[in-house]
Amino acid sequence: MPVADAAAAAPEVSVVVPVYRNQRTLPELLRRLDAALDGEHREYVFVVDASPDESLALLLDAQKQRRHLVVLELARNAGQHGALCAGFAAARGRVALVLDADLQQRPEDLPRALERWRAGHDFVSGWRRVRKDPWGRRAASLAMNWLVRSVVGVPLRDWGCPLAAVDRSLFERIPESGEQRRFLKPLVASLARNVAEIEIEGDARVDESSYSPFMLCALALDFVVCFTRRPFQWLIGLGAVGFAGACATAVLYLLARLAGAAPSDRVQALVVLGLLIGLQLVVLGAVGEFTHRIYRLVQGRPLYEVRAVHRAQSAS
Repeated sequence: MPVADAAAAAPEVSVVVPVYRNQRTLPELLRRLDAALDGEHREYVFVVDASPDESLALLLDAQKQRRHLVVLELARNAGQHGALCAGFAAARGRVALVLDADLQQRPEDLPRALERWRAGHDFVSGWRRVRKDPWGRRAASLAMNWLVRSVVGVPLRDWGCPLAAVDRSLFERIPESGEQRRFLKPLVASLARNVAEIEIEGDARVDESSYSPFMLCALALDFVVCFTRRPFQWLIGLGAVGFAGACATAVLYLLARLAGAAPSDRVQALVVLGLLIGLQLVVLGAVGEFTHRIYRLVQGRPLYEVRAVHRAQSAS
């Protein structure tokens, strides 16, 4: 149901929702948000991430009955994390409640996240104990959870769950975080002072996921590159082992020759050469990846581009 005019005072709660190909779920999502947060001084910030369907038109129509609904229209597809950054930049609340528009997370769980925020936690994350995704998706999620937990050092159990409550003191710091903005949950968790996790119910996805297996692998690589120096350390260790192996092979080859044996010169040369070339390619690939990241950061291309901000006329 509608709330008081947002122009009168900044709302306490901002609900930030990235939207891409979600026209089927938006009416139900809005209805359930209204019911779950009835009585809260709130605003909805829906970020339409250059969605090719009718999501934008549907939200603009819904805005006629919801003066607290703000619709951001992005000029190009920025991805989920870019859209969230745009939503945080537009949010006016003291806390941002985040969830996806696909109804895999239930809006009815948001009040519990809000309650934990009011209890003093500056970051509250959802945890899907039971997931209704295909087994391959769940396996990829387990691997990604292990990777992020190992790098960030915060013992959250579900790094992929979009539902969260983020204090304003945290999301205001996101623009100064460079490339790490592309991984909001690990970034916010690393900045937070008091982290909490709530168990939520996960429903089956209505729309298809926009993350293919290839994109998930690329995302994992991007995360490691952006968040840690460990790849350099791993490559140094791998290079040391390879160099030691090459030296040991050379010593054994010389001892065999001195003992009168006649190992194939071609085989030995190919083994040593292949080992050294392989290590060089790995190192060069990693250095090239990091150099590309630095170039993108120095280039200063914005993470997102806002084409228009649509607010209800009575609230402007």
